Amino acid sequence: MLLGRKVKIAADEFGHFNADFRLNGRNVDAMIDTGATLVAMNASTARRIGIRTMPADFKYRVKTANGETRAAGATIDRLQIGRITVENVEAMVLDDHALEGTLIGVSFLKRLAKYQVENGALLLVQ
Repeated sequence: MLLGRKVKIAADEFGHFNADFRLNGRNVDAMIDTGATLVAMNASTARRIGIRTMPADFKYRVKTANGETRAAGATIDRLQIGRITVENVEAMVLDDHALEGTLIGVSFLKRLAKYQVENGALLLVQ
């Protein structure tokens, strides 16, 4: 539900907050993950939104729910949900096998005025 520069995301049956975001102008289904320091995406999604990586870029070691893997640093020029827009969001790119979907982490959330769970929904406010 869109409320001006506020967005409410209802929890799914597993308690996760999934929504349609726009990353660099491209639609991306993603899950809010308050345990993720950065926005995280796989290499296929990164390519689709215009982020190019080379094998040498994968120089960071990260721990995920699936174990340890390598990641490349990246910046998302514009990340949007509803009328909320944040520019120059720090992100990381993982191999396709290491991450199936896209996670919206704290590098986006900390740029909002607030985010909180209320009445079974996540409220994002810019």
